[in-house]
Amino acid sequence: MLKKGILIAIEGIDGAGKTTQIELLKNYYTKQNIRVAVFKEPSDSPYGKKIKELAINGRYKVSPKEEFLLFLNDRIYDCEKNIKPALNKKMLVFMDRYYFSSIAYQSARGLDKKMILKENEKIAVRPDLVIILDVAVKIGLSRIRHLRNESINLFEQEEYLEKVREIFLSMKASYVQIVDASRKKEEVFENLKNIINDIINPYLTHTQSKATEKTKTIENESEELIFESVES
Repeated sequence: MLKKGILIAIEGIDGAGKTTQIELLKNYYTKQNIRVAVFKEPSDSPYGKKIKELAINGRYKVSPKEEFLLFLNDRIYDCEKNIKPALNKKMLVFMDRYYFSSIAYQSARGLDKKMILKENEKIAVRPDLVIILDVAVKIGLSRIRHLRNESINLFEQEEYLEKVREIFLSMKASYVQIVDASRKKEEVFENLKNIINDIINPYLTHTQSKATEKTKTIENESEELIFESVES
């Protein structure tokens, strides 16, 4: 159904609803006869397993730079083993976190945002679309505690997540969309579906191949992500 693989990253703080929305999107587009792949980071690589272990019992035993390198190596694995093969098969690929999470979470520990971006874009496929699901930190943590019935891990401390959220909201590019995720999940899903349809419609096989402004936006790989200060 697609003329090329499309890569969409769903980002946001913990509890924003990324996994829930990706599941809804996967089911919807599969029913539209579009082949869908979903990958979640950290992956199941040795680096990803180490990151998950640190999240539970030892995150601050490693330096911010060491943590950054774990994520970078995990992403190299994920791109080569999962993301690129799926895109080559002309699939619609959803990422449950990608390198924009690395920018937000690692720079909140003191690393330079532009350095993280630069190093990741050396090894990772730039997404056609980045959707940042935005909720207040207290809402996200409440969802984790009460809806998921999970304890808070070392990536989910309130003061830290406030910094992470601010960095997410500072990300600006034509391929970045910030969506209010505090609403009912059905309303958020309808919003996401409309945004994504605008991106993929030019690449459906039943659509004429004439380029549109949306198509040009997707192909603009030279555009640079910038970070604008967020007013409190």
